[in-house]
Amino acid sequence: MWEGLGIMIGSKVRVKVSSVRGVRDLEGREGYRIDFVEVREKPPMVMMTPTEVPKEISSMVVQISKGIQQVVPGGNIKEYEMQKLTLMLTTEELDAFEIKPYPNQIYELIISQGSLTFKRTP
Repeated sequence: MWEGLGIMIGSKVRVKVSSVRGVRDLEGREGYRIDFVEVREKPPMVMMTPTEVPKEISSMVVQISKGIQQVVPGGNIKEYEMQKLTLMLTTEELDAFEIKPYPNQIYELIISQGSLTFKRTP
């Protein structure tokens, strides 16, 4: 239905190269194992106090909680990562993808109509 209208339904995911390792396949061809992690924004923490607590005390509790989050290790992290994709590619296949994966390099992974497209982000 949507194909006739020229509308592409897809998904965009921000991924980072977490590791690249040289491997050989069963036929002895050189290749690479590339692990990608998805990089997501950490959702903001919502602070709530019971409604029966006076407004001044409630405000003070929220401020103290925010202060504690900033001094706790990892409390000020704005993003988190989770394993997303592992590719095992020969050198020729890697060239066909037109990517040069180096650890910590960020890509926009576009998943659409059964295909994967990697777009390097600045």
